[in-house]
Amino acid sequence: MPALLERRWSFLASWCAALKGKLRYGCVAIKGGLWETQRSTLHITLRREDTEGDVTFNFQRKLRKTREALALLAAVEHADYTAWRHLLTVHCGIDVGKEGEEKFEDRIPVRFLLCVDLKEEDSIEYDLVKFCGVDQRNSSQEFYQTLAKITALDKNIHPDRRGIDIEIPVQVFFSTDRIKPMEVSASELMAYGEAVRIIRDEWRQYEEGAENLPIARGSLRCTFVLEPLAVDFLGMMMHSEMIKTVEILLQNNIWFSQLKRLRLELHQDLWDNELESKKAFGQLFTGLFDSTRRTNLYSSKPDSFQLDQLQLFSISTMAASDFVALASALTVNQTVRKLEIQLSLQGHAQLTTRYWWTCLAYGLFSKRSRGFSSLESVDIKIHGIATTDMNGFNDIVTSEHPEEELLGFPHGAIEERVATLKGRSSMRWQFNYRGEPNLDSDLLSIPSPVSFVRTFSDDGVSEWVNVVIPGYGHCQVQRENLEFYEPSSVNSGPRLSTLNLEIIEPRSMDGLPLLLAAIGASLKVLTLKVRVLELDVNSILRSCPNLVELSLSTDMMDIQLVLDQSHEIQQSLSEFSLDLNDITSLSRSLSDGSNSLSKCVRRLRVRPANCWLVRPANLSTCEADVNTCLDMLAKNQSLSYFEVIVPGELKQYMGSFRQFHLQPTLHTLNLPLESKLALISAVYAPMITAQAVNIAARERSSLHELSQDMLCKIFACAIWPISRQVFFQSQHVFFG
Repeated sequence: MPALLERRWSFLASWCAALKGKLRYGCVAIKGGLWETQRSTLHITLRREDTEGDVTFNFQRKLRKTREALALLAAVEHADYTAWRHLLTVHCGIDVGKEGEEKFEDRIPVRFLLCVDLKEEDSIEYDLVKFCGVDQRNSSQEFYQTLAKITALDKNIHPDRRGIDIEIPVQVFFSTDRIKPMEVSASELMAYGEAVRIIRDEWRQYEEGAENLPIARGSLRCTFVLEPLAVDFLGMMMHSEMIKTVEILLQNNIWFSQLKRLRLELHQDLWDNELESKKAFGQLFTGLFDSTRRTNLYSSKPDSFQLDQLQLFSISTMAASDFVALASALTVNQTVRKLEIQLSLQGHAQLTTRYWWTCLAYGLFSKRSRGFSSLESVDIKIHGIATTDMNGFNDIVTSEHPEEELLGFPHGAIEERVATLKGRSSMRWQFNYRGEPNLDSDLLSIPSPVSFVRTFSDDGVSEWVNVVIPGYGHCQVQRENLEFYEPSSVNSGPRLSTLNLEIIEPRSMDGLPLLLAAIGASLKVLTLKVRVLELDVNSILRSCPNLVELSLSTDMMDIQLVLDQSHEIQQSLSEFSLDLNDITSLSRSLSDGSNSLSKCVRRLRVRPANCWLVRPANLSTCEADVNTCLDMLAKNQSLSYFEVIVPGELKQYMGSFRQFHLQPTLHTLNLPLESKLALISAVYAPMITAQAVNIAARERSSLHELSQDMLCKIFACAIWPISRQVFFQSQHVFFG
């Protein structure tokens, strides 16, 4: 096979040589759930410093060559995936891992992550516009000749049918730099926004102009399409210029796939100015968690979010009032789909873990957030959950007046109301421990009007009113500056239904049952990641009666239970006790196809290599675990995913495990909707009128004799089994 591929695709050797050393296969995404796959992508780096002679001219030529080479490889994938993978691994030199590993088995996607050179002024704007703009339509003659050769080898192309435009997703990865000021990175990030504007304008003008010609029949065309931006802040302190940049980009409808490692700590320039710090955090929170849902006119995804994933690092030195401000923004969030938040404990803490959880109760799970926030998933990582941390948590979740519960105020003479705060209104923002305003501090004002301002503990007559302002938290404003209105609830029910919780300290989980009791009924997907699980699985199911999926992760294994089959199965699970530190015991349970546990466990990852973490171990105990896993795979027909990580001394077992890879399971896939529609359209398509001169009569196709009932039966039977995936890794273990 390799020799045949070499002969057939040898004309691409020089194009692959242009990419040698520039391509890397890996992942820069926020670490997802336990079972997220296909997160690796192809990284391409464009460096001006590698260019000799006339740097600008030669780099432009090299940029075009790189773009054309990537487009040709994408065209190869359309023709023959095996050839695409062969060219990438053999000729471009990418590393796809070892045989048996999941990365090795993954299908390499036609998707590129673009890392641009930030050492030259205006480089990001120029490079990106040239890569994703209309300059793509002005490729070299050599490129078009090579593309024609690929088209000739592509059996998916029919000469008499319309041509195909291969859209190639390109995502820019941007990172701050620890060796240069963040305000410099802010200007570079702003340049990205300008590049996006230019690219959009170029394509709009192109599509409206005479140059926009249809693709010729039987031909291929490649178009790089800019995807939402990925940004990594590296956990650096946030500078006011970067905060302003993020706000402007979001307001200008720039879309992000992720904002990673955003640290909720301001740059030291703001440490001595409390008012400016308050403004900076307010600007950041309102920018990230805007109450306005924007539409991406350049995406085919109908229900996408402007900021798909956001990772926040909160620190215990953060003022409690600032975390309240964050929580207030979360309640009206319409921009972020998935939030990951982590608390870092430091000395001189102002924010206790108890108050941290209290604010999260308000921002994520309260009546207010249930009615107005569009957040779908949250990942929480914390050192531990004590029983005392949960004091007051459930009170906020169940309260009809969560603002008063959060801030410790009595219920007002009149009910809470929602208003728009007029632009440039004065705001009191500093309060003592009794909730009384500091009248000596400077007043805060926001230039633009603010919606979703909520009054609370209101006597109905005072000039100054207690309010919660999204992004600014507890403030007092003058009643005359409030324009009241009746908001319509965004959500008919809780949107947030997925929780991933990681607890670092294994002996600090006393508060976990209280947390699940408070919010469990709203959860459909739950993941618990702990070193040692001390909570009984049955108690989890009792607290979370509506779970569809439960994943548990310990040092020894990860396990996923799918619970949507029936209430009876969930009830029968109470008969089983899961010991997630005993691989042999679990494997034996999963070998019995008659019990409910084996039917519910859909995915499993075991780590015999970690056995020394939970018990005195040697190689023979690890090998015993490995053999029971093999016995289980031979008997279990429900498990659709299995991965094992063994000590290096047991790597000879790879073949034994891989024999179970791609075996059919009891689970099935239904016929795709597209296929159903195609059959229905064929059955009910109107007969073509026969011309009397040429055709006297036309027999009716037997397809048209199918009744609706018969079609339903066909669709019910048109299923195929899901194949099991089995992966294998080995790693060094010192048994001492």
